[in-house]
Amino acid sequence: MKKTTGAPLMGQLVRRLRVRKGLRLEDLARNTGFTKGFLSKIENGKSSPPIATLLRVAEALDVDAAVLLQPPGGNGSAKDPHASLHVTPARRTLVENRGTGYDYFALAARRLHKAMEPFLITVRPEDVNPRKTFQHPGEEFIFVLEGRMDYKVGQENFHLGPGDSLYFDSSRPHAPLPKKGLVTFLAVFYAPPRLERGKHSRE
Repeated sequence: MKKTTGAPLMGQLVRRLRVRKGLRLEDLARNTGFTKGFLSKIENGKSSPPIATLLRVAEALDVDAAVLLQPPGGNGSAKDPHASLHVTPARRTLVENRGTGYDYFALAARRLHKAMEPFLITVRPEDVNPRKTFQHPGEEFIFVLEGRMDYKVGQENFHLGPGDSLYFDSSRPHAPLPKKGLVTFLAVFYAPPRLERGKHSRE
């Protein structure tokens, strides 16, 4: 059975982590670049943020993104950072994103200690705002499984179909633009793990 990472539970976790770090909502807004009102909606479970937003919030809270993506009752592989993780289709974690036009399945949500975040993403042309783009720290790799789309990265525009892949700097504005019908693609997000970020900041 698929587990769902819901907006209310995720929002409660964001608030708990923020308070634990002694941050006000204003501080988190300044550190992420999002408005205080938007972050308040996330914490109150009234907004289902895109993955790119979660990555920026996780960075500001100094936690790995996997912490925010844990399904209900999930405790990841915290006890063994070297453990392998096998996920069947029935055990994928659906990341709830109401109103975003995207369906995200987190393929490694239960593993806390990792540098990559793989997702299976589906999107339809009618659900996409062509003016909306995403930005988050790190790098991203996508591989198209079904459908055709344009994919914008900065001022570049790539025409992608089944079997095509794209690797790019995810700090640049980027977004998929489906051409016609459903598009399904694998997306792998990479950001330096929390401990590595801390090491670089001290150098």
